[in-house]
Amino acid sequence: MNRFFGFIMTVASGIVMVGCAEIGGSDMASFGGSGEFGATPGGVKDMGLARGLVENGRVPPAEAFVVEAMFSEHDLPLEGAPCATLLCVRAAMGIAPNAQGESAAWVQVGMSSTIDPETFKRPSMAIVATVDVSGSMSWGYGDGEGGMPAAIARSLLGNVASSLDADDRFALVTYGSSVSTPLDWTQGDDPEIKETIDELSENGSTNMEAGLIRAYALAREAKGTADEVRVMLFTDVQPNVGAIDGSEFERLVAEGAEDGIGITVFGLGLGLGVEVMNRMSHLRGANAFSLMDADEVGLFMEDNWPWMATPIAHDLSLVATPSPGLSLTHAYGFPTGEAGATSIASLDVASVFLSKRKGALLLSLTPASPEEVAGSEVEVALSYVDRSGEPVTSSLSARYDGEALDERGVVMPQASVDKTVALALLVQAMHDAAQAYGSDPAAAIATLEPALERFAADAAAIGDAGIDAEAAFWPALLDLMKADAPRGDLYGEFSDN
Repeated sequence: MNRFFGFIMTVASGIVMVGCAEIGGSDMASFGGSGEFGATPGGVKDMGLARGLVENGRVPPAEAFVVEAMFSEHDLPLEGAPCATLLCVRAAMGIAPNAQGESAAWVQVGMSSTIDPETFKRPSMAIVATVDVSGSMSWGYGDGEGGMPAAIARSLLGNVASSLDADDRFALVTYGSSVSTPLDWTQGDDPEIKETIDELSENGSTNMEAGLIRAYALAREAKGTADEVRVMLFTDVQPNVGAIDGSEFERLVAEGAEDGIGITVFGLGLGLGVEVMNRMSHLRGANAFSLMDADEVGLFMEDNWPWMATPIAHDLSLVATPSPGLSLTHAYGFPTGEAGATSIASLDVASVFLSKRKGALLLSLTPASPEEVAGSEVEVALSYVDRSGEPVTSSLSARYDGEALDERGVVMPQASVDKTVALALLVQAMHDAAQAYGSDPAAAIATLEPALERFAADAAAIGDAGIDAEAAFWPALLDLMKADAPRGDLYGEFSDN
């Protein structure tokens, strides 16, 4: 199945808007100097669950529609002054209608990296693979069914393990009804790793809390033995013993982050518990990916290794100051743990990771009157901590000088801002429609239908292969709503929103 990992990406060109901030002091080598590689925020990194459920005839939960996840699937570059160090942050402004059709200013904050992927030497890693062996993962079915979470987990584990070398360390924890450590810390090229993965088998219910407690204890033992210490969780995120609430897992991950331990959550299969995954993945050093079939694993690894395990900055905070006549009304793409909700009072990103794609954050600003849009400007103050722990502060600015709007009411000096705005409004509309669908299908349809019409018009004007693919795919969600399709996952229909 197409998970959109293979989008054809185009590099935007256009008028350069001022603003470039740099993160220095990294211990990583091989800077390319051109800002051509990517960097994206942590949090949920793809829309795999939403796409998979739609393909299987179900309306996804609202929590499956996450703006930063959609942004992470697309290359959203901003042009600007060259950067000489690891993380480059730029800003650009455009004008386009908001979801209510009123003219608004939009500021994209873009992220890229100056590493040269051809010569990049990744940090050494100490990885605790933490594997759900409960019944819902279907280990008892063997590896014959590629859509079974167990089959995806085994393939993914094997691929991660084969990517390690003698400078790395690896341990394996399993949890079901009980917790086990089938493999304590060993060298990354130890053949026993593959043997242990091959021997994994089913073990009852799902005590994910106990599994993570054991994993973090092992990770704390590994501090100082590798550049990056990371828990990797392989699960369908359906805990039913011990803690089951997202806030409890959020606490566990936060405590690990305080000790310098990151986490990557691999949510597997169409029964994925997305709310818990969202709560775990927005914290410092955390990210999350979803995979629906074992056949996706090879392309996934090619696209994401080792970038998914390589944070380059932490605690990124933005303070936006608009010119008089503009007010900040919404922010998109900031991981918060609550899908579809981003507070303009907290413009924070816990971590930034290397990526093949260039990332984006987006601010929406409303003018007091249409006349006050021209000449508007936004100053953005930045603060963050680089990989070496050094604090960095800088500032960006972007402005609109009154260029003529097109027939859509749009002017975009940089094409990437046009793409980013279109994607943000689409995902927000899908989230809101999915939230309404359980109690008021007519309201859900009324929300989604005009949003899809607008997105189709935007796609026609933008002319980007990735945007065109989204425009072709998501009308299927509207068709499901009109057909009164069930809302739910592999385990059945949801009982409430």
